[in-house]
Amino acid sequence: MAKWTIYDYADPEIGNPMHTWSESLQKKERAKLNSRIDALAMHGTDLIPGLVAPTGTASIFKLKIHGNVQLRPMLCEGPGRNEAAFTFLLGAIEVSSKYDPPGAPEVAAGLRENLIRNPKWRRIHERVA
Repeated sequence: MAKWTIYDYADPEIGNPMHTWSESLQKKERAKLNSRIDALAMHGTDLIPGLVAPTGTASIFKLKIHGNVQLRPMLCEGPGRNEAAFTFLLGAIEVSSKYDPPGAPEVAAGLRENLIRNPKWRRIHERVA
């Protein structure tokens, strides 16, 4: 049983960036992503060290998924206090130590601020098979 709740950021105007990004991935990449998200839900902050890594932008983390494509979805804890939850803000990849989309952690920080102002702008994570 999951110990942590996993959410997606869902802006009424732009939709769910994480879901849209996940749909663009190849089947093998989506399988790796789903496996990591399942592990995150089960273990939260006790996940293997380094798999949820800081980005250098305050309160924004990246979930590291290795493969031919280095998946780096951006997420934050909560953002509610005393809440065992993570919220995926947007999907990204890392190529030669650069993010695609460029500035992904900063964009994610802006989405997190939107979410703090509009707490209803998240929903339970939408898994893409």
